Parts: sequence; C-alpha cells; structure tokens
Amino acid sequence: MIAFVAGATNPGEMEQSDNEIRWMVVSDPHVLAPTLIKSEGEASEALARDEMKLPLESEAILNALVDTVLRERPTTLLIAGDLTFNGELASHQLLVSTLDRLRAAGVNTLVIPGNHDISNPYAHYFDGDSTSSAPTVNRTEFAALYRDYGYADPALRDPNSLSYIAYPAPGIALLAIDSNRDEENTLVARGDKNNSYHSAGRVKEETLDWIREQAAIAKSEGRSIVAMMHHHLLEHFDGEARVLRNYIVDDYRTLMTTLIDCDVRAVFTGHLHITDAVRDFNADGDSIFDVATGSLTTYPFPLRTITVNNGLMHVDTRFLASSGEPWVEQGRAQVENGVPILAGTIARKAWSRLDKLKAMAGSLLGDVSLPDNVPAAVNILLRHLRQPLGESLLLVTRGGEDPQQAAAIMQSIRDGVSAMIGDIMPKQANFVTPFVMENLMPRVEPYMRSALEDRNHVDTDSESSTNDHCLDIPLR
Repeated sequence: MIAFVAGATNPGEMEQSDNEIRWMVVSDPHVLAPTLIKSEGEASEALARDEMKLPLESEAILNALVDTVLRERPTTLLIAGDLTFNGELASHQLLVSTLDRLRAAGVNTLVIPGNHDISNPYAHYFDGDSTSSAPTVNRTEFAALYRDYGYADPALRDPNSLSYIAYPAPGIALLAIDSNRDEENTLVARGDKNNSYHSAGRVKEETLDWIREQAAIAKSEGRSIVAMMHHHLLEHFDGEARVLRNYIVDDYRTLMTTLIDCDVRAVFTGHLHITDAVRDFNADGDSIFDVATGSLTTYPFPLRTITVNNGLMHVDTRFLASSGEPWVEQGRAQVENGVPILAGTIARKAWSRLDKLKAMAGSLLGDVSLPDNVPAAVNILLRHLRQPLGESLLLVTRGGEDPQQAAAIMQSIRDGVSAMIGDIMPKQANFVTPFVMENLMPRVEPYMRSALEDRNHVDTDSESSTNDHCLDIPLR
C-alpha cells in the first residue's frame, strides 16, 4: 500500500473547484531500468552502497508515484529533470512507457532534461563486478522520445535548446527552460577521444531572447507565466554559487532579472536533491520564487502539490511513504550513510590547504598531529562530526523550518570542532580552540545558519526566510 505523508499541512484527497488548477511537481526520479543489471555483483552492489538515492528501487518508487497520480488526478504532472540514472536509453524507454499510463488516463505530463539525461558517458550496464557502456540518447532522440511530454509541437520549441513553452491550463503559460550543457559532453562510445561530462548549468543568450519573445506573447494574451528548469535559479543558501557552483545556473542574477522582467514569479527546479524554497528580489523590489524539489528516489521522497486559484499559486509538500516496502527506512539510512561521502569531499577540497597548514603548524606550534593523507583526514572528521553532519544532511534534504533542531546541530558542530582541535593538537588546544571559535567560526557560521535555519542573506538588511513546505505565490 502506498500513501502520502503530509508536509506542512494535511492535504487529504485533492479536490478541485471549477476555477482551480491542480498540478503535481517532482524532480530527479533517476530511473534505472532493471534490464541494465545483467547480473548482480560488486558493480550493482556499489549502486546501493555509494549512492544517497535508491536507483535499484527507482522503478518501484516511480510506480508508486504514478498510482498516486492516477488516484488523485491532477491535471498536470511536471518533472524537473534528471529523469534517468545516467541517461541510459533503456531507462528513458521505461520512463516513457510508464508515463504513457498517465497520458492514457488524461493526465498531462511535461518534462525537462537534467544534466544526467543526454549524451552521458556514464550510461552503463552492470554485469557482476564490471560495467560496460550502455546506449544513451542525444538531443534529437530525447525530443523524439518525449514528444508527448512537451516536445510535440516545433512551433512551441526554442530552436537553440530543448526549451519549450506549454499551456497546461487556461490563463497559464509554462516556460520549460533547458539549462544543461550536455552538448559539450564527449563519449568514447561515440568515437570521441575521451569521456567528458558537464553537470553545471547555463542558459544560452539565444534562449534568453526566445524566453523574452514567448513571455511577451503570453502576457499579451493575459496569461500568468511560471517556469521549470533543472538547475537552481537562486542561491538556496548563502554562498551556494561559490561552494556548489555546478548546482546553480551560471550568471543566475541575469537570468533572475530576465524572468522577473518577463513577469515570471515562480520557477520549479531540482538538481541538488533538497526540498527548499527561496525568494529573491531585483533592484526594483520585484521578486521571484525558486521552488526546488528533492529527488523522488532520495529520502524523504518528496512531491509538491500545486493549486492555482484566482491568480494565487499555493504550494504544498508531501512525502511518499510505504507500508510493506523497505525503501523508506532504507532511504533514510542511505542519506545518513552519505556522511562519509560528504566528509571525503570536504577533505579532498581542503587537502592542499591542510598540507600547507601542517608545515606551518609544525614550525609555529611544535608537536601537532595533523593527518598525513585524505583518508586520515576523513577519519578525523567522522570521529568528531559524523552525527551533526548526518543530522544536517537529513534536515536540508527534507527542508522545513525547525530553529531548535538547527540550533542543536550548530552547537554539536561547535563541540565537534573543539574536540577535533584537542585531538589534533592537544598541547596547543587551550589557546587554539578559543582563537578558532572567536575568529574563524563566526566567518563560517552565517553560511551554515543559512542552510540549516532556512535563511538567506543572513545578517544583512535583505535577510529573509521562505517556508520550504507550504507557501503562497501571487502570479500577478
């Protein structure tokens, strides 16, 4: 039995008034066709061990979503990219055949590609302990596969990208914006000299012109305009554009200003696998919301329900739950098990600086026990910070406003950093720890508070907070 657990409110069964529009929004289903697992072994076991998402359960989770859509009958389902695990043709074909069930029942589905979906050199078969290249798709093939899901009418498409405009409800236009760079990927399987892959996002100048043209037409017809794209439009926490630059579209301020000038007041995004909403403003005080939805195959398996009535869009958030299937608790464990992956990423990025610090510390402080290599650094991080990092991952993945939990995590991080200093340099901890806490942590904490407390532009005159789970967005 599949059910939905409410987020901020209890939506119950979706009911529709005569003037109300009902949509659902998901992102990053990362469907992996079971036919790609030729035989079980280390290669497929690594998928379950090394991913925070659940690719081996993706078909079951997708079917749970489809069953819910068929039961509740929204007029439109939006899927904001990363439709497949790594762009495998078989995975696209499985998703299309599943979406055909919705089309047959009269539910309109609109998709946009993500960075994983097209010309992906990591499209693989999994055979025992080894992998081999599996067929992927190019842009022309993608549009042909999804012709019934946004790409049927050439007149509605941008000739320079996989962007298109759709009219999914009376009085509303949807700009589906292609923010991917897969045209720059190279694949040995297609005859290139090497494999290369681009996860970052950008919107072409020609596409910006097309957006302005389409928005002008929609506005002249009296339509409200919303948008969907894979990469984030706005920073969902302070510093995202610097520390996670592949997750927010390049030159995002220009795109934000363009969309606001086009009277777009909301954009649905995905990519980072977090459920979060943020609002930002242009110089004139006009605003736009970026409503990011986490991965459908990553705990807590989020789904947005959208209602539009009299120019007001209401966004609610729900989480897929299951009785009789193990993947909910399994998904939570996978996110918690992602802490070593996060610790490894932090350690690798910091290693060159840490190596220099070790030499400096040795000359200035004498006897110190800084780690000799990245695995040693990871072990130290995990020993002192695994619990608060795990709690942080769960909080930002689920989204929501819980100041008490955020404050407790922040204190645990401070305590962990203090303990780590004592571990590394016990003789110097009495004066090093106060220095770090008084001088370095205050520089870092605003970014951490932004992510954990769901605040943006922390400690500035522009500081704001947006409810991640339940919000109202005026479209006019």
